[in-house]
Amino acid sequence: MFKIGLVAVALSLSVAVHAGNRIELVYSDLRFSIPAGFAAVGDIGDSQNMLIFRYGDEHGKRFLAFADMTHDETVEYGCPAGTFFEAVFFEIAAADCDQTLIETMHENFVSDRKVATWTQDSYSLAYSDHGNKAFLFVIGKDAKLLKIDSDFLDGESLKRIAEDM
Repeated sequence: MFKIGLVAVALSLSVAVHAGNRIELVYSDLRFSIPAGFAAVGDIGDSQNMLIFRYGDEHGKRFLAFADMTHDETVEYGCPAGTFFEAVFFEIAAADCDQTLIETMHENFVSDRKVATWTQDSYSLAYSDHGNKAFLFVIGKDAKLLKIDSDFLDGESLKRIAEDM
């Protein structure tokens, strides 16, 4: 799967001159339209499943990161990760999920945050603004969960990235 995504990035880079200010990225079988002009691309494979774009020369700044958390085993949610995050953002009942962890994540991502939720095709999307960092969660009916985060893009920019999934 990683190789397919990396091939998509390589192909996107080869046509970037003709793409204007957006580049099509295929990540975890979904299409995203990301800003062109990134300076570096990094992949943290293995269990982390992360793809990171850096927009500028300063390490750790101006990034756009994609993480496939569908099979995340680093945290025990008590239920599939997608179901867990639906409970956090959409406040649906999820009795099998760790309720204490849902409350903690709700405090971190929803309480006193600028939040937007919407549905798109068969996906639920949730945006959370932390001031210096913004998150977009893409939750699929098939328990798919992607986290997209950036330290320089706002909610509208992240929404635009996912509008053509």
